[in-house]
Amino acid sequence: MLEAKQSQLRTQDKTSLNVLLKENFNFLGIKKDPLVGKMINLLMKNGKRSKAEKVLNKAFQMLDEKYPGRALHIFYFGVFEARRDIGIRLKPRAKKRRAVNAFSVYLPYTIPPVRGLNSGMRALLAASRKRPSTKSFWENLSQEILESSLGRGEVVIKRYSLNKLADSNKRRVHLGSLPVFPLISH
Repeated sequence: MLEAKQSQLRTQDKTSLNVLLKENFNFLGIKKDPLVGKMINLLMKNGKRSKAEKVLNKAFQMLDEKYPGRALHIFYFGVFEARRDIGIRLKPRAKKRRAVNAFSVYLPYTIPPVRGLNSGMRALLAASRKRPSTKSFWENLSQEILESSLGRGEVVIKRYSLNKLADSNKRRVHLGSLPVFPLISH
């Protein structure tokens, strides 16, 4: 009898704990993570840091409902898949009187890793803002992060198209002023 009562109390405690965990969802000090902090800073508008944290927490909650315990992993995979490592700059041709090649040239250049992660996160946010506004923003953000982590989505497609353009123009690297450029593909 005593054991049955104790087990009943344990199940009640577990259900109340689950409800409390769902309400106070903060991923156990995740705000100290550098990528999460950067994403919060990019989300923040007009100094509204608490609103940006709430939006990111709700996006993590949505990912956590679909894939329990994997929200942070999905976020990392999404950001690393969206990062930019190669950029394209348009160099206009000199205007001569009788120019044979009067077209502009695409010059590929390498992007430093930190700046590449930053631009990848900005691209994720821009793509989630472009999604239809019938859903809330954190739903769009969580969906975009999930698609990016799976190697799909608008951000990843744009990254691959930029890499393809850089690969087709890699013979023109010597025209640019940035000296270091890795092999793009092979």
